[in-house]
Amino acid sequence: MTQNPSATAALEQLVAPLTPEEFFAQYYEQKFYKSPVKHPEIEGLLSLNRIDEIISDSELPASAISMAKSGQGVSQDEFLFGNNVVDRGAVIDNYRNGATIILPQLHFADGKLYSFCLGLEKEFGARIQTNVYLTPPEAHGFGIHYDNHDVFVIQIAGAKEWEIYGDRDGLPFRGEGFRKGVDETGELKEKFVLEAGECLYVPRGTAHRAPNHGDEPSLHITVGILVQTWAEFMLEAVAEASLRIPEMRNSLPRDLFFDRERAQSDHAGMFRYLADEIAAKADFEATLNVFSGNFVRAQGPRVRGALLALAEGVGADDRLRARDHILYSFETTPKPDGDGEDLQIVLAGSSIPLSDKLGAQLQAKLAAGSFAKTDFTVDDAEELDDVVGTLIAYGLLIRE
Repeated sequence: MTQNPSATAALEQLVAPLTPEEFFAQYYEQKFYKSPVKHPEIEGLLSLNRIDEIISDSELPASAISMAKSGQGVSQDEFLFGNNVVDRGAVIDNYRNGATIILPQLHFADGKLYSFCLGLEKEFGARIQTNVYLTPPEAHGFGIHYDNHDVFVIQIAGAKEWEIYGDRDGLPFRGEGFRKGVDETGELKEKFVLEAGECLYVPRGTAHRAPNHGDEPSLHITVGILVQTWAEFMLEAVAEASLRIPEMRNSLPRDLFFDRERAQSDHAGMFRYLADEIAAKADFEATLNVFSGNFVRAQGPRVRGALLALAEGVGADDRLRARDHILYSFETTPKPDGDGEDLQIVLAGSSIPLSDKLGAQLQAKLAAGSFAKTDFTVDDAEELDDVVGTLIAYGLLIRE
């Protein structure tokens, strides 16, 4: 899996004056961290003017907006027409009356936010998402709760008064969301104000609340880190190993649920046998390849400028390089006849087959930096043109 090294810039901005290494060693998945540094470049990711533009002028499907007030979600009936179209005036009127405007997954509609998220993905080895919150003065959107994914909070405008409570016993899995009235939040540990340009990291499972502070509206971005766990990796390892264990294909015994004595004597023995077989045949490298390939394929495409480049035409001497933050990998698969392996380059949305000669050169030139088509020595110029054009179309290559 490969990416331009400038990916670290986004994380460095969030955790300064810590280095990324210090952040991962001292805070990640352990405790909250409030950066003491104001970041004007972070503050420039979004603005109240941009939110006004999105609500008033952009395409705004019902799934792209929600609202909350006094710790409770606002019913969509309050801001949607009967045909499921957003009533933009009602959105603003609800905001006027104390409701928080929430724009989930805004990075998919905003190029600047999207590039920022892509810049974090390699650092965390995880998908990154954003939710944007605009809260009116003297209001708050949600009560005390914890999230089931780690978050960075970037205060864009106004200020929020943060309250940090206790930690859940053990990091929650993705599906273990906070249950109001059931899960404990612990006692208030710390209270502080997050001002415009400041950043906060909150690990999953740490309870918190963030009412507005002052007489200005608060605009902040919550950057969610959607990690995968060792549990998910091990489940995939079991699934992969089971392909080489014939007994895993057998159905469960008919009397497994009804004859406890036999279950303990005979069936428990089969369970232990299969566990030993999994331990012996689970393949770390094969499981890693599955996870790595899926991670690359699932990254959203970034194709800004690709249409213009192809419309203008790419000359033989035009210098090209990999776009910042775009993941790709080279993978081999067995040939259909079993004689050797086929090479392909994998990126978001596509897997492109390569001849051995072109594949080896492309791999080296992408790793080295920029290149032109004239730098290649290939027998099939048509294959080179097609591969380069496809890599531009899918967003990997841009002009230097």
